[in-house]
Amino acid sequence: MKTMLDVALAFVKENCSNQNYIAFNEIFNNVESELHEKWEIEAANKNLNYETIQLNKIGELYRLLTVDSRFVRNTEGLWSIKIGYK
Repeated sequence: MKTMLDVALAFVKENCSNQNYIAFNEIFNNVESELHEKWEIEAANKNLNYETIQLNKIGELYRLLTVDSRFVRNTEGLWSIKIGYK
């Protein structure tokens, strides 16, 4: 099964050619759309509401993008893929 980072990387690679940058919310929305069912199950298993899981996943994805050297963030807070990464 794909991880949040796998989904984010594929989305950013596809949408950020030629040094385009996109908002974190666009990345998260794509990740959420792919992993929503898995997160619903996680929420049920942990006896949490979906919004709590969603909030945790937002923070987790932001942290992952920040520490993964394949992603870059510009001064406007938008994200892209590192030059030369395929």
